[in-house]
Amino acid sequence: MKTAFHKYFMALLLLSLPLLSAGQGRVYTKSARMADFPTKTTKVVLTGQTVLDALLKEEFTSRWRISPYEFCDIDEYNRQKSAGLYYFIHFASDDEFTYMLLTKGGPESGTDPLKTALEVVSLPISAAGTPSSDELIFLPAFIDIVQEYVQKALVSEKTAYLGLKGIRRGSTRGKTVCRDEAEGRRLFLEAAPDTVVPVMIWPSEDGPAKHYYRMLISTDTHVLYGFKRGRM
Repeated sequence: MKTAFHKYFMALLLLSLPLLSAGQGRVYTKSARMADFPTKTTKVVLTGQTVLDALLKEEFTSRWRISPYEFCDIDEYNRQKSAGLYYFIHFASDDEFTYMLLTKGGPESGTDPLKTALEVVSLPISAAGTPSSDELIFLPAFIDIVQEYVQKALVSEKTAYLGLKGIRRGSTRGKTVCRDEAEGRRLFLEAAPDTVVPVMIWPSEDGPAKHYYRMLISTDTHVLYGFKRGRM
């Protein structure tokens, strides 16, 4: 009798969820909020630094394939980021790191979650400030990693919420794994076949409370094999 009552109660609860949702405002998953990504234009925000912007234009033009895209300056980004018409790829820094972010434009809050702003993914690329040439070597891989994440997050809620950890492959079986940063940069530039190299992102200052990021990236396919945030 208790089991039958429990099933009856659960059935009533499940039937009431749509009504509760309608009365209180619907809750959308991250994948649902990203669903319009393939049809919206992604604006790549240029920095105003000649060399870096030239590199951004070159790499995005040759690599970006998962949505329409355009380039814009920072002033245009500031004018349009709350309108909800575009996605944006841009750089942002905190006290320790600079990140390449993919965000959905829109107001910070509102009654319709599908139209509000969303941070899709954040990828650490350097210490706080302007990335150096040693770090910008990996820009092609950073772009491809963001693209892989988006494609998988659109069809997998687990990946959407895990972030970059959701696309790391883990096993490097059959690959040559380099452990040295400098050697890794050389191998990456050569696109050495079947090779995985470390990409270390150190904070702007040392200290026992500081963190670092360590990624393992394949040199030829730009697959993310490892992603770890550790304490120094």
